[in-house]
Amino acid sequence: MPRRRGNLQKCDTTDRSFTISSLEFCLSQLRKADPKLVKKAIASGDGLTESKDDVSTRLSEAHRYAVQQCLDNAEQLAQLHHQLVHCDNVFERLQSTLNGFQSSLGSIGQDMKHLQMQSHHLHQELENRQKVRVELSQFVDDIAVSQTMMKTINEVDANERGFLEALHELHHKITLIVQRGNGDAVAVNDTMPILEGLKLKATCKVRDWLLAKMFQFRKPLSNYQVFQHQLLRCRFFYEFLLHHDLISAKELQDEYIDTISKMFFTYFKAYAARLFKLAMKDVATKDDTLGNIDSAKPAGLGGLFSSKQHVVRNKATVFSIGQRHQILSEDFLGALIVPHAATQNQHAYQFEALFRSIQLAFIDHYSHEFLFITDFFLVNNDEAVDLHTKAMARAMLVVLKSCEEQIALSWDAISLHICICLCDRFVEVLAEREVPDNSDYWSNVQDLLWSRLNIVMGQHYDSVRSVDLKKLMSSGSLDARPHFIVRRYAELTSAHLLIAKTSKKEMCDKMEAVLENSEDSIEQLLTRMSAMQPTQKNKHVFLINNYDLILSIIDDEDSKHSKVYEIVHELEQKSIDDFVEEVLEPHIGYMIKFVNECESLLAQGHTQLLVRYNDKVGTVVANFNAKWKPAVDSINSECIQLFTNFSLGTNILQMIFTKYVQYINRFTKILSHDVFLKNPVCSQLVNVHQVMLEIKRSKPIY
Repeated sequence: MPRRRGNLQKCDTTDRSFTISSLEFCLSQLRKADPKLVKKAIASGDGLTESKDDVSTRLSEAHRYAVQQCLDNAEQLAQLHHQLVHCDNVFERLQSTLNGFQSSLGSIGQDMKHLQMQSHHLHQELENRQKVRVELSQFVDDIAVSQTMMKTINEVDANERGFLEALHELHHKITLIVQRGNGDAVAVNDTMPILEGLKLKATCKVRDWLLAKMFQFRKPLSNYQVFQHQLLRCRFFYEFLLHHDLISAKELQDEYIDTISKMFFTYFKAYAARLFKLAMKDVATKDDTLGNIDSAKPAGLGGLFSSKQHVVRNKATVFSIGQRHQILSEDFLGALIVPHAATQNQHAYQFEALFRSIQLAFIDHYSHEFLFITDFFLVNNDEAVDLHTKAMARAMLVVLKSCEEQIALSWDAISLHICICLCDRFVEVLAEREVPDNSDYWSNVQDLLWSRLNIVMGQHYDSVRSVDLKKLMSSGSLDARPHFIVRRYAELTSAHLLIAKTSKKEMCDKMEAVLENSEDSIEQLLTRMSAMQPTQKNKHVFLINNYDLILSIIDDEDSKHSKVYEIVHELEQKSIDDFVEEVLEPHIGYMIKFVNECESLLAQGHTQLLVRYNDKVGTVVANFNAKWKPAVDSINSECIQLFTNFSLGTNILQMIFTKYVQYINRFTKILSHDVFLKNPVCSQLVNVHQVMLEIKRSKPIY
């Protein structure tokens, strides 16, 4: 009965739910409807006139129907109820099982945490024990002195490899004990006396061995670099002394510096004495100056344009450089000169070759010694520089003195200039090797060279300024052709320019001043010589030929940018311009004068004054028409014979004819002025194109 009542309550609830949902649906539809239609329906009362009794009747019928449905399905509902009760029991047992499992899992988690804590503690204990074991083992190894090490230090020779290894081990033990401190370890107090005894024995053996090696440097003809190599192989010997016996280390350092300093002094003194004996005997002397005319050849051109045969002096080159500049490039780092071998082969050398050899030997030893000192004595910066300076000071002085003596005897300007450039190259080599260059030494050497070069070049200037022109006139060497003094100057200047180019540096101000002074003295000499020429035309030809000789000798792509080349080129152009005017004067001087005067009046705006030149036009035109063709032939034949350089003569001839045509054009332009238009003579002037055609026909071909 209760089950039935429950079913009826369920049906009643279902019916009530259905009614409420229907009502909600109706209300939702009502919200969407048109308010006016709803209002009208309510007002009319359609569908709302059903009585209350009818509604109750319908609801009772629906209730009875629902109850009947529940009664018809009573067995199924009862079966469903039994199944639900059974499921509740099963779920209750499952819940109790899961609760038990959950409690078991909680206890397992606690056990795992406990095991993890135990594992962490065990791991920490293991690590601590291992650290203690490592440090303790290391400490025991550091303070333990083996019988093998003691025997090696006491009995084995210092040259043996085993002694070096034992020395490393001894140094390691002493250093670690000192760094850690004695502390409370009783074993350290037991070990230190033994280590101190071994250290004393080792320092004595090492000191004696190093001193013995250094004394070997003093043997005559010994190769000291072999002994240095042996010292470097046992460099730790000195390091051991530096750490454990500073007094002995300082003693060895002073002994080495003193020994090597004396050795280098002896070596370079002997090498310089033997080396400079190989100098060429036939070198430049005080009399080999630019202006010395006593040793000159009879012909003014030195045989270039003369058919006579002259005897060539068997003398070292004084003014031309030849291949001597190669010492600055290809031969710079070549082999050193070995005096006894050169003497046997009867070789002789220019001063710059000897200078290169001794200075190259010096910087080689200088560089090697600096590297050895920094490597063996474990020094750097200022301390290394000080030691190195002490080691090389004596050798530096003897090399400087030897070079000073030889420089003072030199009269070869080319050689002196090459040596100056060699000094710059040596400084660059030292910089590449990362060795201090000792600027004071190279400054002293260059000062000596510059001072001597200025003296030698001063001799050349004075000799040029004091040339006896009467003596030249009497010897017949003063004509319009290039002079041998100018050729000397050109070759010497070309040598200086080539040296500067080969050194791959811009010419310094000192050398520029030397070349300018030399050019000034030659310019003054040429001015004096040109004044001795019989005619003004010969004067210009003489200057042009000599200036052209200078430019042709120093004609180089780099030399063209030098000040000397620019100065000489300007002087040549001025002389050529004067010569062109001088050549044209006898042939069309009347036309030149007429053109210059008329153009001056036109430039000043005095055109009314041109009227007075109307009568002169006829004379100018008549003279030109009668003489222009012979003038072209005369100019052509004259210029070919005047210049020794055929190419130069052709260019000057072209310039003369160009100027010739320009004067004709300027004259023609003046005749086209209004003042001369009515003059009938103007139309009689020879056409300029006819003149140009004749010039082209007579143009020489070389």
